[in-house]
Amino acid sequence: MQFTLKQLGYVDAALRTGSIAQAAKEMNISQSSIAAAIDAIEALMGVSLFHRMPAKGIRPTEAGLVAGEKIAQFLAGARILESDLMSSQGNAVGSLRLGCYAPTAPYMLPLILGRVRAQHPKVRVELKEGDMEGLVGFLNTGEVDVALTYRRTTPETMPFQPLFTAPPWALIAESSPLAAKDIVTLEELAPLPMILLDLSSTESYFTKLFTDRGLTPNVVHTTRSSSVLRGLVAANYGYSLLNICGPNDRKEDSGYVCRPLAGPIDSPNFGLAYTSSGRHTTIVTAMVDICTSLAGEGAFDSLVLRAE
Repeated sequence: MQFTLKQLGYVDAALRTGSIAQAAKEMNISQSSIAAAIDAIEALMGVSLFHRMPAKGIRPTEAGLVAGEKIAQFLAGARILESDLMSSQGNAVGSLRLGCYAPTAPYMLPLILGRVRAQHPKVRVELKEGDMEGLVGFLNTGEVDVALTYRRTTPETMPFQPLFTAPPWALIAESSPLAAKDIVTLEELAPLPMILLDLSSTESYFTKLFTDRGLTPNVVHTTRSSSVLRGLVAANYGYSLLNICGPNDRKEDSGYVCRPLAGPIDSPNFGLAYTSSGRHTTIVTAMVDICTSLAGEGAFDSLVLRAE
């Protein structure tokens, strides 16, 4: 082998950050070491991996993008191999890169990380949040080992462990006349101002709930932040639809109320997605076991709101 894992790690950092200086800071080494690693890999490949732009950093060439994807996958495999070797006595050891769909992170991660710490104290969890499509990309490039996300955007060929079904529900201002009802319908909501969570695939999903019934939602505001969304609803700028119902959503005097939706409705599965190569690794197996155990114990039940 004419290159080292360290050199590949330095090149990977440069590709991800688009900056030799940022890569050096991330890897805690000198900029000259990053530059030397890039020169060595470029000499080995016989092509340039970066366009050097004075005062503007570096930008990957087409060859750099292709090499970067392969390097990231190789490093992910090497890291998992290291973890498996360290875990050969049966106890999970090493680092786990855990991706999580951003709006669900505040509710899912505390439950899961607490169990990981209790059962596998030698496992270090590195967290990465993203939208649903982004998480699939992270899995494919090895940036995360497993991802907490919805099934609806993961490829059918990608292994997925469902944990619970998350029916959509309505977030309504306390001052709205609909707040007095125990259950609301899409027919009642459609003409009202709607605040839409604008992340990849969410717009199409929530819109389709209405169009499946011949309705059109009246979207007046969009936001990528679930916190901003809740604030706008509390200020009576409109209602919204979500799938995860957190503890604060059920509190009184929050400015809004949560109400289940009536009738049969498209309810996605939420669970753990991972790659075929990670299916049988010790550290991924440990995470799947923890999450399925929590689901079996009903730990996620409080995050679900459905019509009785």
